[in-house]
Amino acid sequence: MRFKIKFILSGKKQIMPLNNQYPISSWIYKVIGKADKEFAKILHENGYRTAGGKQFKLFTFSKLQFPKKTWKILPKSDRMNIWARSAYLTVSFQLPEQSEKFVMGLFKEQQTFIGDKISEIEMKVEGIEVLENVDFGGMGYRRIRFKSLTGIVFGLQIEGKKYEQYISPLHPEYKRVFLNSLIDKYEATGKNDVKVEDLDFIIKEISPKTVMQTIKAGTDAETKVRGFNYEFELGAPKEIAEVGFNSGFGNMCSLGFGFCEMIENDRNIIIHG
Repeated sequence: MRFKIKFILSGKKQIMPLNNQYPISSWIYKVIGKADKEFAKILHENGYRTAGGKQFKLFTFSKLQFPKKTWKILPKSDRMNIWARSAYLTVSFQLPEQSEKFVMGLFKEQQTFIGDKISEIEMKVEGIEVLENVDFGGMGYRRIRFKSLTGIVFGLQIEGKKYEQYISPLHPEYKRVFLNSLIDKYEATGKNDVKVEDLDFIIKEISPKTVMQTIKAGTDAETKVRGFNYEFELGAPKEIAEVGFNSGFGNMCSLGFGFCEMIENDRNIIIHG
């Protein structure tokens, strides 16, 4: 389920870092932390667990969107000028429909500062709406085309390397890693009736676009994350496609990675909220 959160800004010139996914994620966690104990435990503390003990925070979010001609990236800088009076963010959860009103209540009239120690912008929630559910068709196997709007991130342990290395969609192991990750998320919702052999992944880009975000910029814990934007076709049962769409494809989705839109077969309609 997806929510469109609308913000009010002062309209005065403010400066925001380009590396803003971590502060947005931190704000979402802060809002969730004010929820009742059961909901907070699921999303903020433990996430969902698979039988193998892996943990997932089954949500993701889009880039913060501003009206055209109300922002500008500062030259030779990691900052952008913002003088918009409004903005919006799409937040996507893997949650049952009966959670809609509860989630809307959490974000209602919240106020936040998005940025870091150097600069930040102030925003207040003006309203929140539930976006119409995407129709993936009837039950059974489907082939659905997606396009990532925030980088899809995967790491792989490479022989001779101490840490996992970020891999491109063109890596020979990428398909296996992608599908296993999706199955893990599906199992985290309490189901285990699918195998990797039941799924298919086909990349539709010759040159996937690299995207970078710095997490916890300017701190001792600073980390640079590398993802890729591209179109792909997923062959899977409807229920698995929904989990990827709602919670994000790939790793680090609760930090704003793996947010995708569905592209209709006729390519005239793009659904993302």
